[in-house]
Amino acid sequence: MSAGFPTLATAATCAHVADQFALAAMPLILTAAGASPGLVSAVVAAQAAAWLVVSLPAGVLADRLSRRTIMLAGAALILAGAGLGWLATTDGRANAAMMAAAGFLCSAGVVLQVLSVFALLPRLAAGHGIARANATLEFCRACAALSAPFIAGLLVARGQGAIAFLVALVAGAVSLIAVMSLPREPVQAVGTIALVASIREGARFVWQQPILKAIALCAIAWNSAFFALTAVIAPYAVSIVGASVEEVGRAWAVYGCGLLLGAAVAPAALKTLPTGFLFVFGPASSLAGVLALALLAPRFGVPALYVGLFTLGFGPMLWLVLQTSVRQILTPKDMLGRVAATMTTAIYGVRPIGALAAGGVATAYGLEAALWLAVALFALSVVAILRSPTPGLSELPAGA
Repeated sequence: MSAGFPTLATAATCAHVADQFALAAMPLILTAAGASPGLVSAVVAAQAAAWLVVSLPAGVLADRLSRRTIMLAGAALILAGAGLGWLATTDGRANAAMMAAAGFLCSAGVVLQVLSVFALLPRLAAGHGIARANATLEFCRACAALSAPFIAGLLVARGQGAIAFLVALVAGAVSLIAVMSLPREPVQAVGTIALVASIREGARFVWQQPILKAIALCAIAWNSAFFALTAVIAPYAVSIVGASVEEVGRAWAVYGCGLLLGAAVAPAALKTLPTGFLFVFGPASSLAGVLALALLAPRFGVPALYVGLFTLGFGPMLWLVLQTSVRQILTPKDMLGRVAATMTTAIYGVRPIGALAAGGVATAYGLEAALWLAVALFALSVVAILRSPTPGLSELPAGA
């Protein structure tokens, strides 16, 4: 890997730290304040909506403009979002509208960072080096996912939820400093017509490439399911499982442990296990994890909550490292930004739909029904990957 990779990894990691603290803190703060499941899901959906709104134009810009400039803009948005989130909680109350705006800004900044990093990484690594680099980035992201919910849970339980946004503010500042040390790139302007045409070109490439199409379809179902789960898991754990707010934070930290372990073993797994097996294992383990939450957690309590969320972290992390590396291998270098944007919109853009659907089901039929909605969506992700050519792959595919 190139000498510039540590700086890139630092910027990306700090962006994820800020986003994870905001994502972890907001549902806990609102739940502790007595907000309804519908309101909690609406705020979560606002944060997720950034991936739907920002991804496609950002992907085109990542192919046409300086990635450093785009990452600087992303860091600035993260700082603005973290500051707004802090203002929403400093008076001791939880301002849901300000939190929704804060979450959107933080996630919009992360979108800009993620797409730029995706497009830059193949220049810094090749072959199995791409998988190692992606595993390193995901390991760092998993550390954020491990620490943020645990710390946020402790802070919210003690009435100090605003501090979580201060942590996000510091992380955004560090990301900004790291990006400023990246080398400058030449800038090429792009017009509106070129923007639309470029978006179509990236989407067409994904749809016509069988493996990328399979990844997209599986990920659409999986991310709908995951954010349906994210929107209701805090009130479900408190009301149905009997967990405290602090224990919910610990449960998400256990989820982070699963991510961490998955990222740690991913390079070795990609070398030793059949690629097709790993493509199936990720969605299948997700289904097993959410079934544990639906069937075992109400009976066995918090330990089953931990088991379910750990499983939801480990298997999907292996899948994430695999599919990210495969996308980078199969995509021509001059289309990396656009293809990443198309995939990102498919993967993350459906998150607000899943969150709002879960909130609606929870309001109309109860929290347990909303969790079974997540089970059904995870099952669809398994079906999508089984009906694709990916299970037959024995190794990483050849490059573009």
